[in-house]
Amino acid sequence: MGEILFSGAGPVQQGADQPDLLQQVSDSSDPQGETVARAVPRPLGIEILEAAFAQLTSTPEGRELYGDPQRGATLEQSWRTFGLLTGVRPVCLLASGRPEVPTSAIERVILFSPTALVDLLAHALSTLETKATAVNVYDGRSGHCINLLAADEDLILYHDPWPGRSLLCRENNVAGVDAVEHENGWIITRADLAEVIFAAFLWPSDWGDLSGEPTRVPYEDLQGGDFFGFFHVREVEGGRTTEAGRTSLRLKTGGFQEYVDLAFDLDSRDRVSCAELWLSRVWMANLNPFARDIAKSFLAGLVTERSREPVAPIVELLWSLGGLDEATADRVLRDDAPEYGIVRAYLGVEEQAFAPLATETVRAENVTRGDADWFKLTITFW
Repeated sequence: MGEILFSGAGPVQQGADQPDLLQQVSDSSDPQGETVARAVPRPLGIEILEAAFAQLTSTPEGRELYGDPQRGATLEQSWRTFGLLTGVRPVCLLASGRPEVPTSAIERVILFSPTALVDLLAHALSTLETKATAVNVYDGRSGHCINLLAADEDLILYHDPWPGRSLLCRENNVAGVDAVEHENGWIITRADLAEVIFAAFLWPSDWGDLSGEPTRVPYEDLQGGDFFGFFHVREVEGGRTTEAGRTSLRLKTGGFQEYVDLAFDLDSRDRVSCAELWLSRVWMANLNPFARDIAKSFLAGLVTERSREPVAPIVELLWSLGGLDEATADRVLRDDAPEYGIVRAYLGVEEQAFAPLATETVRAENVTRGDADWFKLTITFW
């Protein structure tokens, strides 16, 4: 059995021989004589992603990691691409009974029967805040990637990046499945999807909710925690706004209020989906111990239990700045490990840095707000 490659694993790739997705064209090979390319908006962000991904995969090293846009990607390469584009390492749900493929590079793989996997994904789409679920399908001849959008008791709505009739339409696959066109994409029955589903990539937060191991912390729990208590964190009057079931909060510490800002985003269940800490660069000067204390406490106090261990090196380095031994100080300046990148950003010698944790990601940035320089720490809960 040769390797299985899945097309469409990266941003929508438009080759020279493919029709423009903004146009509708007729394909003489279509036995029904129908329009085969649907009008799909192409935001600027997608075009930027396409260009960046094409550049990344233009080298042998890039194609080894993320696949070849012209040929497709292995399951492991598809997983890496998901992480590259989203900043989070997804949970891989693998359908049983399919041809065996390498999965050792994937951090978390969970096996399901095809029918159980489709039912689980439909449940996630119907009951959680899941916006889209990346799914790899295989018809026995070729692999492809689609995105599931919605589900009911019998049908699944999905987006197919292929710029013509979906590869899951009857004339385009050898498995006999029969997707049909819908004004918002394509529709396939659960039974048909179970015939071809190979794997799915879930956000850790979605898998946590489905498995009873939530990855997002209730805001109420944080309010009663050490970080809020020690720094006397309170919401700013008039700083709470709610739109479409999601809430944004502005908060302040009890002291040093002109130098410290906090902002939280809550999901529809009042769990923190994103937390930001802003520190004034003026106040951070000379390795201010109060600034270091609130930065390391913000990270240590807000991450989930599963992320306590991976965040610990960042916390320890931030608190130890100014008293590092020579070897550690040299690693801070030169090592590519994420914890050192975060500290370099804190010191202002690197513009931004990124560190993936078990259920969150941490981003450190140096930004200008108004006419002042600030350091910004962001925890995104996946």
